[in-house]
Amino acid sequence: MLGPAGLLRERIEAGEPFDLFASTNMAHPQRLVTIGLPDQVVCFARNRLCILARAQLELTPANLINVLSDPETKIGTSTPGDDPSGDYAFEMFDRIEAAHPGKGEVLKSRALQLVGGRRSPPGRSAADLFVGYASNAGLHRGEPALSILEVPFEFSADIAYGLALRKDAAADACSLWDFSMSKRAQQVLSKNGFLPRG
Repeated sequence: MLGPAGLLRERIEAGEPFDLFASTNMAHPQRLVTIGLPDQVVCFARNRLCILARAQLELTPANLINVLSDPETKIGTSTPGDDPSGDYAFEMFDRIEAAHPGKGEVLKSRALQLVGGRRSPPGRSAADLFVGYASNAGLHRGEPALSILEVPFEFSADIAYGLALRKDAAADACSLWDFSMSKRAQQVLSKNGFLPRG
């Protein structure tokens, strides 16, 4: 099954069977450990927070706060709680709030939660920029209508992807667990825009 990690975790907690659970954060698989389903969680990859923006915004690290704070700028995110990507975006807003009091809370109130939630709007609503993963933004590299800005370190979240193996999981799931930790798997992930798990 595929979907936002928070919603998948809820389905597993409600009894849906699984062998291996991959999440874009560590919290959801660790929650499953606390209720006794898997024995352990490992980090199998990391990512960075990026902003995919309309090229006309000419987004740079220097003007990031001003562009985000412009009430005309439509900011898209995923859905906090349901999808870790939304949690990471809102963590970015919290960090902005700490550095620029008042601005981060306004950004939270203006953020359009476009994807990843149980009540996400059908289709794609228009946004001027979207806060998400560098690995996803990289798929749009070279598109002239779009620009990609890696979120500056002081505002970025620490993004770690977790993997949980169910007790008595099927052999194929155990093999995939082992492969995910291998040097070859890490090379494949790196080629696709992820960071090493270490």
